[in-house]
Amino acid sequence: MTVHNSAYDLAQLALLFREGEEEARLAAVQKLSRQPEEPTERKAVLALLIEVMGDDSWQVRKEAVAAALSWTDTELLASALVDAMSEPDNIGRRNAVIEGVMKLGPICIEPLLAALAHKPEHRKVLVDVLGTYGDTRVIPSLGQALLDDDANVRAAAMEQLASFSSEEVVPALRAALRSPDMLVALAALDGLNRQHMVLPVAEVMPLLDAVALRPATMTALGYSKDQAAVPVLIAGLLDKARGAREAALVALYRLYQQLDDNGRTLVIESARRLDEMAIRSSLRALLEATPPVRQATAALLGWTGRREMLRPLVLALGDADKNVGETTGQAILQMGHDALSVLCDMLPTLDPRSRASAFHFFRRHAAVIADAGLRSRIHSLLSYGTQDKNPTTAQAAEQALQLFPKVAQD
Repeated sequence: MTVHNSAYDLAQLALLFREGEEEARLAAVQKLSRQPEEPTERKAVLALLIEVMGDDSWQVRKEAVAAALSWTDTELLASALVDAMSEPDNIGRRNAVIEGVMKLGPICIEPLLAALAHKPEHRKVLVDVLGTYGDTRVIPSLGQALLDDDANVRAAAMEQLASFSSEEVVPALRAALRSPDMLVALAALDGLNRQHMVLPVAEVMPLLDAVALRPATMTALGYSKDQAAVPVLIAGLLDKARGAREAALVALYRLYQQLDDNGRTLVIESARRLDEMAIRSSLRALLEATPPVRQATAALLGWTGRREMLRPLVLALGDADKNVGETTGQAILQMGHDALSVLCDMLPTLDPRSRASAFHFFRRHAAVIADAGLRSRIHSLLSYGTQDKNPTTAQAAEQALQLFPKVAQD
């Protein structure tokens, strides 16, 4: 048996909601939390609950949502709440209804799709909510929304499509790359990049003309696995926009990992032809940018083979990010025997922290330093380093020295 069993009771409750104090309104909401058995009364009570979701008090609105969601007739709830999303004026009610729809779950998808098909004024809200369920049933309708006359609807649809990881959405995202709406194209490209999609270089190249798309386009080229992207990314290192330059750096490093020996040789040769401006710009990124950019910059400086880059690379050896430090070590090794010899020359002039980083570098890569003369020199430097006044530096030298025994003299 319910406590609201007549039209008179509902009328009294409606009056209370309009004129009563907040505590009385909260108590009244609780009277509506039990689902009526009679279908007609059920619809009337739910209509009142939805009306209360526009109450001035956020507590009353929240309680009204909770009361409605306690019902078991989820089909009625889904239909009524989705219809109520068209609320044009009362923001509190609209937000409360949307909260109810999202909490009710995927059972709301069919009513949402049916509502969206009629292209109502509030269709952007429908699109936003549809994408939150992660259900592939909504993909066709979101794809249709990409053709909407309203740019905000198109952008919302693209943003929701880009959140899907399913391969079912990839064709729609790739088609959206050709959209004249830049927001749509950007959202599509971001979605494809999140899935690490391998796109043909020719398909991506036209997007470079739009400055706003350039960082995402550089990122896409980094996933291409095609050495045809190398010259484009090298050119991107000189882009006027910092975001594009840094995206090109990271993409070039990622592409290098994916290429065969011929492709990697092309990357290195291209890096060695970089002019001073490109090197200087990248060098700043080694000290100021995010860890992925710092890591890519360290690799780039190693590819250039320029000995004058050793000092900043030694600084990067001690980077707080482990990946940056490891990549920096590989970059120094890639410079070859002469670079290691220069590093030995530099050691006495380095600050204690950098000396410690260099000693850790020798310890980590002792197995690949084969030249006897170089190993002997490193042994001497480490022996001297164990007497360093800085305890951390001395300890680093002591640890590395164990892997560089003294070479016997003939």
